[in-house]
Amino acid sequence: RRNEEEDEEEEDKEEEEDEVPDLPEEFMFDAEGGITDKDVMVFAQSVNRKGGRSGRSKNIIFSNDRGRYIKPVMPKGNVMRLAVDATLRAAAPYQKARRDRDIAKGNPGKKVYVEKGDMRAKKLARKSGALIIFLVDASGSMALNRMNAAKGAALSILNDAYKARDMVSIIPFRGDEAEVLLPPSRSIAMARNRLDTMPCGGGSPLAHGLSLAARTGIQQMASGDVGRVMVVCLTDGRANISILKSTGDPEYIGPDAKKPTNEELQAEVDDMAGKICGAGISLLVIDTENKFVSSGMAEKLAQKARGKYYYLPNGTDKEIAAATMQAMADAKQD
Repeated sequence: RRNEEEDEEEEDKEEEEDEVPDLPEEFMFDAEGGITDKDVMVFAQSVNRKGGRSGRSKNIIFSNDRGRYIKPVMPKGNVMRLAVDATLRAAAPYQKARRDRDIAKGNPGKKVYVEKGDMRAKKLARKSGALIIFLVDASGSMALNRMNAAKGAALSILNDAYKARDMVSIIPFRGDEAEVLLPPSRSIAMARNRLDTMPCGGGSPLAHGLSLAARTGIQQMASGDVGRVMVVCLTDGRANISILKSTGDPEYIGPDAKKPTNEELQAEVDDMAGKICGAGISLLVIDTENKFVSSGMAEKLAQKARGKYYYLPNGTDKEIAAATMQAMADAKQD
């Protein structure tokens, strides 16, 4: 609890002003060594123009509680911000009749008569940013490279987050489940604190990682803090842990646990990829499979989510940034 409070305090302060051999099954590494490359900054600038809508609305969020007053509207439900000017204009033609009626009842009369039907609410608008979720396969021997690249990209984006209003999140998946290591944030201090050390090794619960990334993106869009979400998935596309085990299904836990087939594991991944697409979330898959020819699992994942795909085994920060820039440029033309 204390760590959460410290993270919140840090975030508030910020807003105000080639294969690694013989890695053990479970290990930790110091993530502070992550490379921060300026080229990755283009990621935030490009994704800020991406969205499921067209025209001016891509960069604007409309609401009834926060933002700049743009026009009055008829209220739907409770009025959170009353448009006084429009309300008085709506009531103006009826002042004499209402006053005469009130006086006829023996009342002294009032200066202004406003009834419920006169009420107008403010429609507000504000610039929207993007949420970039780095979904990172932290299992196996390539985990070190993937996590370094993800942290370097995240910190680079956060350097420009205040102006672009972008947020970054990092979700590694390893062992039996995925976890939100860095919740959506604009705070560099919070990111450094949370990413000080990052766990690696174990199984590959890819379906659970996709599910958690989708939920994180949907919740953030529902909060009104971001207008667009992109998931950048660094993986070889292989899954070996069922989402049923990740979510605690008793049949998949313990010595007599059910063993899912490769077909069942692939079906789970395909299902989650489809849900990401259905939620209006963009997906960029960066294939990190370290073989002469990729198996095509990661490419299939991108196709299922109607996303972008790049094959970058042992990809450096610069290569990942270049792939991201190209994906954003393509998305802009869609």
